[in-house]
Amino acid sequence: MASSDIQPGLLRKMTVRRVLECLQQLGPLSRADLTRETGISAPTVSKAVADLLDSGLLEEGAAPDNVLGRPGKRLQLAQDRAQVLGVVLDAGTCDVVAASLDGAIHQEMTTTFATPSRYDNLRQLMSDAVCDMIASSTATTLGIGISMPGLTDENAQRNLFSPNLHAINQQNPAADLFAATGVTAIAMQDARALCMAERLYGNARGLHDFAMLDVSTGLGLGVFSGGELLSGHNGFAGELGHITVDPTGKLCGCGNHGCLETLATDTALAAMISDRLGERLSAEVVIERLHNGELQAPQEVNRVCEYLAIAMASVINLFNPSNLLIHGGFPSISESILPQVIRMTQRRALAPSFERCEIKTAATTKQLAAIAAIVHHLTCAAGPRVSD
Repeated sequence: MASSDIQPGLLRKMTVRRVLECLQQLGPLSRADLTRETGISAPTVSKAVADLLDSGLLEEGAAPDNVLGRPGKRLQLAQDRAQVLGVVLDAGTCDVVAASLDGAIHQEMTTTFATPSRYDNLRQLMSDAVCDMIASSTATTLGIGISMPGLTDENAQRNLFSPNLHAINQQNPAADLFAATGVTAIAMQDARALCMAERLYGNARGLHDFAMLDVSTGLGLGVFSGGELLSGHNGFAGELGHITVDPTGKLCGCGNHGCLETLATDTALAAMISDRLGERLSAEVVIERLHNGELQAPQEVNRVCEYLAIAMASVINLFNPSNLLIHGGFPSISESILPQVIRMTQRRALAPSFERCEIKTAATTKQLAAIAAIVHHLTCAAGPRVSD
């Protein structure tokens, strides 16, 4: 489509999104800075900024002190007058957090509760925590992001099947929170949300082709390719954890035996060690004891390393990412774990793809992933990308 064919209203929305994404990438900027960075004319930038200020997504900060002449005020993502909430649904515990639009979580407002076995109880606890958080803040709540495990139909906003959290099967937490609060709520599968968080706030800023492998509770994958988050036909792409690698292996929450996530995750490591000790230990406890030297489990650690390397090599071979980020507690056991897994991955991956891929740990959390889900939604709602 030629630029002359674009309706003025659409063009304005595209400019609004370009300005918003520029501030997300670079941080606080003056109007003059935005004009220079985006290449858009000053009057057009000013109109876009006015729209964003009216929407509550932006605020004007103080002008910098160390600039000659009359400096312009810095524009920043909303921090004082607006907030977003994040809800993390997970197998062991759930979190509800508040954050500013730049992803800074207000730790003093965080609520955590044990995950109930029934959805009715989960819905009540989740709704109560969110309502309390909205009521206790003077900031306007612009939206609620939900990070949840399993096959999530992001168009219908319904979780169809969650191998590690059956309570949310066929449920729509986003609709339930909207009914309780009247605030827009958006759900995203947790590995995809983590991938989005890494691009907005973490180690994937500015990257267009990267993968984020979550090996905490289950094993999930998020992939950005060509600057777009891969979704698949129904939004189910990335379920690497349910590829069978041991047909006679341990029963997985999905109903199959020997899935990759039963062998290559924090949960898998805890299960292996618990079986040997005859004592049920959580993944958090196992990783902490291994890290502190209170527990020795070389066989189990090496087994998880081997299967994690298989997962990583598969991602590298399939998607050819420039960066592969690993989220989970396992690499934190010791400084030698990640280098060991990388060496194992090198033996299994195709050499040209491996050599062009940087592997490191992820910088964000599932809390920030839930925040990223709603921030991404608000960004998309502002308008289409200029490149679209």
